[in-house]
Amino acid sequence: MSTALCQLREREIIQSRVKGKLKVLTVMIHAKIKHEMLNEYLDLIKVLIKQTTRKGCLTYSFNQSKDEPTEFVLYEQWENQAALDIHISELFDILGPAKPGDPIPEKLMNMYERATPVYYDIVS
Repeated sequence: MSTALCQLREREIIQSRVKGKLKVLTVMIHAKIKHEMLNEYLDLIKVLIKQTTRKGCLTYSFNQSKDEPTEFVLYEQWENQAALDIHISELFDILGPAKPGDPIPEKLMNMYERATPVYYDIVS
């Protein structure tokens, strides 16, 4: 997306927040990937970045620690819960089912040594 389009979209979001129309949902997932799964995980996140819908997505970035390459923070912002739900549904389409009781596909869960999602609301 061009810088001008990003700035325009940012202005639209700010205006919607001011008018109370938009409830942005922020998700940060702190994850440690199993060492032996690191290369596969790096390949997988490239697929997820390219193949999941961006409708309703404001930010979606994987951040890898400079000091510990198996540690990541996934930073996501969604216009609303419905947009996040669509994204999660697409994860299942791409990666397959979850184990009973797990929130995300088994293929992804098996790569984690640990993962902690934290949900935030923007304070205005």
